[in-house]
Amino acid sequence: MHRNIARAYDCLRHEHDRVRAACIKILAQRDQGLERELLRANLDSPRHHDEMLLYEERLSRPERRRVLDLNRYGRKIESIMAALLRL
Repeated sequence: MHRNIARAYDCLRHEHDRVRAACIKILAQRDQGLERELLRANLDSPRHHDEMLLYEERLSRPERRRVLDLNRYGRKIESIMAALLRL
């Protein structure tokens, strides 16, 4: 992989991790233990996705909107990262 593409990918990966952490911080609602648990969870696990949905249902409407916006942004980053890998 070309050095500039690798650098761009690394920057996008960092941004994706930052967005995920912000989303989890909202979902955990000041529960540090839960926040750590969600950050360490396997992203490909169906159980993890079900758990995330349960925590999302507990949020207020503005918090849920913020999480939805962060998730959309994260998916856009993922699509750009996938495009970079295809180069």
